[in-house]
Amino acid sequence: MSMRRIIMNAAPMRSLAALRGASSLSAAEMTKAIETSIGSRKIFDQEMVRNGTVEFCNLNFDATYTDNFNQEEVTAHAYGYLTALARSKYGSNFFYSKEKDTSAFYLTTSDYNSQIRAMRRLENFIDRTGLSATHAVSVRSYNAKNSDCVLYSVDISPFVNAKPAADELNTAVIGGTTYQTRNPVVVERNQSLMSRVFTATTPTHHVTTLEDGTVVITLAILSDRKSYLPALSALVNEAKGAVITKRFMDTFANGVHIYTLYVNGSSSKVIEECLTRIAFLPNRPNNAITKLHESLVLNAETTIFAHCLITFAFYFTPAPVDEDYTAVRNLVKDNNTGVKRLNNLRATLSQEMMSERYMGELIEEFPELVKKIYTDFITGSTAESRAAISALVKKTLHDAGRSAHDKEIFTTFLLFNEAVLKHNFNRVDKAALAFRLNPQFVKNLDYPRVPHGVFLFVGGHWRGFHVRFTEIARGGVRMIISNQASYKKNKMTVFQENYNLANTQLQKNKDIPEGGSKGTILVSSRYINKFEETKCKQLFLQYVDALLDVIIPGTEGVVDTLKKEEIIFLGPDENTAGSFPAAGALYSKQRGYSAWKSFTTGKDPFLGGIPHDTYGMTTRSVRQCVEGIYRKLNLDETTLTKFQTGGPDGDLGSNEILRSREKYIALSDVSACVHDPEGVNRDELARLAKARLQLKAFDPKKLSPKGFLVLATDTDVTLPDGTVVPKGIDFRDTFFLSKYTEADVFVPCGGRPASITLQNVHSLIKTDGVSGETMLAGKHEKIDRKDLKHQYIIEGANLFLTQDARLALEKCGVVIIKDATANKGGVTSSSLEVLTGLSLSDEEHAKHMSAKNENDAPQFYKDLVKEICARVENNAHREFEAIWKAHLAQPGKPKTEICDELSEKIVLIRTNVLKSNIFADKQFLRFVIDTYTPKTIKTVVPIDTLLQRVPEAYLHAICSMWIASDYVYKYGSAGTEFDFFEYMQREFDLARKSQ
Repeated sequence: MSMRRIIMNAAPMRSLAALRGASSLSAAEMTKAIETSIGSRKIFDQEMVRNGTVEFCNLNFDATYTDNFNQEEVTAHAYGYLTALARSKYGSNFFYSKEKDTSAFYLTTSDYNSQIRAMRRLENFIDRTGLSATHAVSVRSYNAKNSDCVLYSVDISPFVNAKPAADELNTAVIGGTTYQTRNPVVVERNQSLMSRVFTATTPTHHVTTLEDGTVVITLAILSDRKSYLPALSALVNEAKGAVITKRFMDTFANGVHIYTLYVNGSSSKVIEECLTRIAFLPNRPNNAITKLHESLVLNAETTIFAHCLITFAFYFTPAPVDEDYTAVRNLVKDNNTGVKRLNNLRATLSQEMMSERYMGELIEEFPELVKKIYTDFITGSTAESRAAISALVKKTLHDAGRSAHDKEIFTTFLLFNEAVLKHNFNRVDKAALAFRLNPQFVKNLDYPRVPHGVFLFVGGHWRGFHVRFTEIARGGVRMIISNQASYKKNKMTVFQENYNLANTQLQKNKDIPEGGSKGTILVSSRYINKFEETKCKQLFLQYVDALLDVIIPGTEGVVDTLKKEEIIFLGPDENTAGSFPAAGALYSKQRGYSAWKSFTTGKDPFLGGIPHDTYGMTTRSVRQCVEGIYRKLNLDETTLTKFQTGGPDGDLGSNEILRSREKYIALSDVSACVHDPEGVNRDELARLAKARLQLKAFDPKKLSPKGFLVLATDTDVTLPDGTVVPKGIDFRDTFFLSKYTEADVFVPCGGRPASITLQNVHSLIKTDGVSGETMLAGKHEKIDRKDLKHQYIIEGANLFLTQDARLALEKCGVVIIKDATANKGGVTSSSLEVLTGLSLSDEEHAKHMSAKNENDAPQFYKDLVKEICARVENNAHREFEAIWKAHLAQPGKPKTEICDELSEKIVLIRTNVLKSNIFADKQFLRFVIDTYTPKTIKTVVPIDTLLQRVPEAYLHAICSMWIASDYVYKYGSAGTEFDFFEYMQREFDLARKSQ
């Protein structure tokens, strides 16, 4: 980003004498200077030059003008003024622009639309200058014959430090070279804002009122855009009587923009409230919604609402269905793969008609319809009001000759109003917009299961979701960071990814009371395209703050038609681990959330967190599956070769390295790929894993002559076998499909969802003429096992393989244990961390669960960790044994399907138990909770006290889960109703005997 100082619409006015004194030019001298600059060009006659120059000199400017321009610049401005005058006399707008490589200025009248056009030109010029510091000035006259004249001037200069340290906040270091000349009072005020901007969840601002009533607001924004000038003008213009007399903007090398506005004619409260909306405006050049706001067709609230409508409709407008589609679908209806590919094709072809740009252009053509939909939303939507608007939409679009798909988009806009149950749109002090939606709207879309709840979030630099499949649910929050190339794809698929992860979590959470949920934060690639902890943590806390708005009862400004308290637990995930969970828990405590101790898991030990990486929680369940296969097939682990995605810096990757004994042939992570047919050096891998370093830190000297290390940043690398790698990053992205990763065992410990699909799964078979479709059709069931690139795949990373890819590989004889079974150790640990937080009082929690580190921890903490580790391994062992037993009973049935059936059976029984009246039997409920609760917790909290402290809904969730999972592990998915009756009889007998 560049540093810009923009000073606009200056006042009070300055006299002609003052102007002459500052410029050291009289009107006559300026006339001569202009004539000289014109030279032989007969553009203006002498009288016009003389009169126009006098008129220019009589413009009343304040000191902002004379403090910022020298004689040469003043002469150029006067020449521009003459040119604008001449154009206006011949019917053109009064406007002049002069753009050079490192400077530009624009002259226009002071009416709103003319200033917006000039500011857009200024923005475009700034965009073209790239990563430089920019100093811009604007001044205004109130007594020009040609209305009021406004001058915008821009100069480009270098940053003091274009690449400052991540924690550098000194404005003198991260500002531009001209920033050193700023008024000390301004510098001090800006420095105060800079010191707070990275710890605040909302734009940081300072407000003061001068003696003459002028309101001075200084606003700091972490921005992904070059300038908010037109947006700020439109915002302030909405305040009745408000006039901006000056504006300043400083942009620093760390991406912070600081705006200072001098406003007359309105109160500080009104103006300040206007500016709180700046963070939510879709302020992108050439965006149709942006233009509607800047042109005052839509006010700020309606603009922000329209942006939310587009975001919702982008994901939930049904793809077009016509006769041709229906006919083709009927042809392939018995082929699941064919139906899926047809739907993918339909979605691809309809993307342009469902793009956000197209929807914005549609709103641009029919803004009055959106205004009515906004009024319906803000006043409380009803079925009758929506029906009336729907009729108007149909008539308006029909009369305009618009397509059925356009009507579908507006129908989805109205569906948004119907679906919203809770929202914080009216809350003044909000970090992001949050909408709790009734999930029934997904029934008409291609999703197999309707969630319990869906949350939509819209932030200044991000969008996100939270999907939960049960009332009591938990799952991590994933932050998706993209480069420009991958952002478009990630934006298209973020809800589908979120839904699939939550659904997988539901299957994975079969041993814990919480059902499946997941959260996502998709960060704009214009804002950041790599992980930056300070900025990412700020976005995470914005997500947390918005979520808390709609789950803390009675939050001011929140509209709630659900009228039901919700308990939500969040966990760490991609780009939100480390210090993020602790920050989220402390933030929720600050907001007054009663369940703050359990709000996030994966917290630091000093807050009672049990780090998954420290104790290898996820790896414990993965290793139970890996070692289970070895045990069942009588395999010697030390004789097997292995490939792993996910490097030694990650939780799962590092612990898999440290706990396993296979011979590594290859590994890959975000930083590099390493391969050694002689075996990747174990000691070097252990060094990286213990230090949590990426593969790029691998010492190449530890490789054999046939081995190689290719960094993602490398170019034109020649491998030992003569293969040339043009780009390391491309090599990394497809490394898991290459010949260098052939190994007996493949354990994905990291990677994006759907890395292996039906389209590329044939790469894991070494014979020619194989495709995903032929594999899935069972045409290679007798393939020689030596032609399998991997014989055993244990899916540690969530959704690394698609379902059809798993089934295709199993048809070829690959032994697969899917993610819902292998990757569940972490959720078991987190769930028991939640129960501990709900059971212990704040004082007990601080005493027994606050640990500085693994060694310096209370005995309670150490004992609880041991119990949790044992339960993680036992749960994984029980499920693995149940799957293997079922497979032996039905050898032709893929383990993938068996896993799904076990999960579905547990989910179904749990759902039915929750609907029953079994909880009325308090004795039985007490027995189950007592059986489930770790003994360590009961040493501090008696079971009857625990029953009083833990929310009733959570207790019921424990009971239903315990019954469902214990029964299914004992009887399998084929258990009958009579089996379940016998099981429950025994459990009731045990409950009575326990009293």
